[in-house]
Amino acid sequence: MIPLSDARYTLRMWRRHPAMIAVAGLSLGLGVGATTTMYSVVNRVAHYQLGFADPDRLVVVWNRNPEKGIEQQPLNWEIVRTLLERGHSFESLGFFQGGGMPVTIASNAESARVMQMPIDINALSVVGVKPLVGRTFRLEDLDDVVKQKEARAIVISYDMWQHRLGGSPDVVGTSIHVDGEPRTIIGVMPGNFALVPWEDDIAFWTVNDLRKIPEARWMIAVGRLKPGVSLAAAEAEATAVTRQLLETRGEKPGATGARVATLQEEFFGGATRGLTFLLGAVSFVLLIACANVANLLLAAGTARRKELALRAAAGARRGRLMQQLLTENLLLAFVGCGCGLALAFWGTRLFALIVPVGFPELLRHISVDGRVLGFALGISVLSSLVFGLLPALRASRVDLNEVLKEGGRGSSGGGRRGRGALLVAEVALSMVLLVGAGLMVSAFLHERRELPGFDTTRLLTADILLGGTKYFNKTPHDMNAVTGQSEIFYDQLLQRVRVLPGVTRAGVISRLPMDVWTQPFTIVGRPVPEPGKEPQADLNEVDAQALDTLGIRLLRGRMITDRDVAAAPWVAVINQTFAERHFPTQNPIGQAIRISIGPAGEGPTTEPQTRQIVGVVADVTYPSFFTEKPAAVYIPLRQHIAQYGREDEWIHTRKALVVRASVDPLTLVRSIQDAIRRIDPDQAAHDFMTMEQRVTASPSVTNSRFFASLFTVFGTLAILLAMVGVYGVMSWVVGQRTTEFGIRMALGASARDVVRMLLAQSLQPIGVGVALGLAGGYGLSRALNSMFWRITSADPLVFAAIAGLMVTVALFAAWVPVHRVTRIDPQQALRQG
Repeated sequence: MIPLSDARYTLRMWRRHPAMIAVAGLSLGLGVGATTTMYSVVNRVAHYQLGFADPDRLVVVWNRNPEKGIEQQPLNWEIVRTLLERGHSFESLGFFQGGGMPVTIASNAESARVMQMPIDINALSVVGVKPLVGRTFRLEDLDDVVKQKEARAIVISYDMWQHRLGGSPDVVGTSIHVDGEPRTIIGVMPGNFALVPWEDDIAFWTVNDLRKIPEARWMIAVGRLKPGVSLAAAEAEATAVTRQLLETRGEKPGATGARVATLQEEFFGGATRGLTFLLGAVSFVLLIACANVANLLLAAGTARRKELALRAAAGARRGRLMQQLLTENLLLAFVGCGCGLALAFWGTRLFALIVPVGFPELLRHISVDGRVLGFALGISVLSSLVFGLLPALRASRVDLNEVLKEGGRGSSGGGRRGRGALLVAEVALSMVLLVGAGLMVSAFLHERRELPGFDTTRLLTADILLGGTKYFNKTPHDMNAVTGQSEIFYDQLLQRVRVLPGVTRAGVISRLPMDVWTQPFTIVGRPVPEPGKEPQADLNEVDAQALDTLGIRLLRGRMITDRDVAAAPWVAVINQTFAERHFPTQNPIGQAIRISIGPAGEGPTTEPQTRQIVGVVADVTYPSFFTEKPAAVYIPLRQHIAQYGREDEWIHTRKALVVRASVDPLTLVRSIQDAIRRIDPDQAAHDFMTMEQRVTASPSVTNSRFFASLFTVFGTLAILLAMVGVYGVMSWVVGQRTTEFGIRMALGASARDVVRMLLAQSLQPIGVGVALGLAGGYGLSRALNSMFWRITSADPLVFAAIAGLMVTVALFAAWVPVHRVTRIDPQQALRQG
C-alpha cells in the first residue's frame, strides 16, 4: 500500500514541477503504449480461442524421417486407420486440407469464385462443432461422388448461407452448381466457424473418400487424444504403429517416426514467435523511455539534495527517504500506465489499419483485455521501480555539510557519468530501431521499384480457373485427366479478346511471374540425380503471345509459336538464370530436358518425352522472399501430359489472362466477362487488376510495406524519445553550470565558444551511442534477414544515412538548450553563484 502522507507530499511536489512530471509521464507512456500494443497482438494470436470442443486435446500428427530431411510429412489414410484400430491414445482422427481451393459457383445472375476446403468424413466430428442447420457428413454421402472420390454433398459456411444464398431457411437439400456440377447442401456451420483460423473465407467444405486413395498424403491428420494421454505417449505410439506398418509391407522403417504437436502450436506457434520478435524490437522503445525517466529522476534528485539533506538533518532516516522517493516512482508508474493504455487503445486500431490484405482477419480485431491490462501495469511499475532505484539511492545518500558547501548546486562526477551512460544507451537503442526501419523501408522501395521486371503500362490481368468434368476428371489413384476442352476454351477466349477495341495483344500464362511453382527436371545426357535431389525450375505454360504481351525480351533462339502443338516436337523456352546456372559454358539452344510435375521425391509425373530448348528470354524480377533467383521454363499450352497428380492439373486448367491495351485497361473488364460467359456460362474470370495494382497488392510488397510501417513507427518513437533525452540532459547541464559559464565569459570567453564546447562535449556520448547502435543494427539486420525475407544485411548507404540522421537530430536537440548560454549575463550569473 502507498502511504497516504507520501502520496499527498508527492502530489504537492508535482504541482511545483509540472513540466518534469509531464515529460516523464509521457515518455514512460509512449514506451508502455508501444510495447503494450505489440503485446496485445501477441496475446491475440498466442491465446486465440479455437472454438472447438476441448481444444487442449486436439493434436496434429506428422510423419518424420530425419535421415531424409523430412520433419513434417502428412499421414496417409492407411496409417490413421491402423492407429485407430491398434492404438490406445486417440479418441478419433480426421483429415483436412491446410488451405482452401478456389472453385467457381454459378447462379442465374453470374459466376463467382469462392474457396472450398476438402476434408474427410471425420474432420468436423473430431473438432466437436455441430452444424447450425442440417447435419455433417455420413458414410452414405460417399455413395454419390463427383471427380471419383469427392462426395456430391457439401456443408456450407454461415457467410455463404447469408450472403450468397439469402439466408433461406430451406437451404438444406437445395443444390448449387460448383465447377459445372450440382452439389447438394446438407448443412450450415455456425457463424465465425473456421477449421483453419488462417483460412477464414471458406465458402463450403467437401468430403473426400480417402479409402479410395489410402496412400495419398495431401491432407493434415488432426486427432483428439483420450483424456489423460500425453503428447509424448501419443507420439511414441504413433511411431511404433508407423514402423510396424512399414515392416508388415516389407519396407525398412529406418529413422521413420511420428511427431505429435498440439493444434494450437501448429496453428499459432510460428506466428507467435515472429510477433514475439517484434515485441522484443518495440521493447527498445520502452527501454529508451525508461532511460529518459531515469535521467529526469537523476536531475530531480540533484536539484532536491538540499531538501533531502534538511529532512535527514531533522531526523529522517535513509530508509524513510527511500520510501518517499519510491512512492513518487510508483505514482509516476501509474501515470505512465494510464498514458500507455490510452496509446495502446489507439495503437491496436492503427495496427489493424496497416495489416496487409490477405493476413488473417483475427489480426484486425485486437482488444485490450485483462491480460493486456495486467501486462501494462506490470511493466509500468517494474520499469519505474527498476530505473528509479538508482536515482533514489543516489538522492537518499546526502550529506548536509557537503550540500551547504556546494550551495545546492553542482553535481558529483558519478551523477554526470550516470547521465552520460543513460544518454549513450538512449542513442544506441534508437539507432538499432532506426536501422531496422531504414532496412525495411529500403526493402519496400526496392520491391516497388524492381517488381515485376517488365513493362506494366496498360497491362490488364485476370485469373481464370476452369472447373468441372468438362475440363478434367478424377481417375483411379487420385490422378486428374485433362480434356481437350481446356485448350478449346482458351483458344476461343483469346480469339474474342484480341478483336476487342483497344486491345493490342493478349495471351495466357499459368501464373504471373511473381508467383513461382518449381518442378523437378533432368538434363538429357547428364547423370540422373538421386530421387528428391533433382534441380528445380519455375514451370509456366504459355500460349504463343503471352511472353510478348508481358514484354519479356527474347535474348537468343525463338519464342513459342502456334506451330508448337502436341504432334510437333516438344519444346521449351528458358530464362537467362536457367542458362547461366545449368549451361554456363554451353549454348543451351538445342539441349534437351525432361520435366516432371509434382513434388520431388514423392513420385512426380514425368513427361513422356524430352523437350528441346529453342529460346532464352530475359529474367523477370522475383520477390525478395526467394533466397535465390529461380530458373524458369516456359512450355507451350498445347504440349502437355494427359494426366496430372493431385491438383497439379492447375498448370493446364488455371491461367492468368494478360491483355496489353491502348486504352484504360479496366474499361475492357465487362467485355472480357461477356466473352467468357458466351463461351461457357459456368466459368468466370476473377481478380481483374492492372499489373501495377497487382504488384502493389503482391504479398512481397504488402509484407515489406507492413514491416516497414511497423519499424518506422518504432523508430519515430525512439528518435523522439532520444531527442527528449538529449534535450533534458543538456538543459540540466546548462542550468547547473550557469555560474561556471558566467565566470568563463567574464574572463573573456565568448558565448559562441561556450556553445561550441558544450556541443563538442555532447558529441562524445552521442558518438559512442551511434557506434554501439550501428553494431546492434547490424545484428538486427541479420535477424530480419533470417526471419522475414532477403534484405541486404549491411547496406552501407542505409547505415550511413541513419547515423547521419541520428547525429543531426541529437545535436539539434542539444543545441536548443545550449543556445540559452548566449543569453547569460555574466554579472547576473556571478551574483547568483
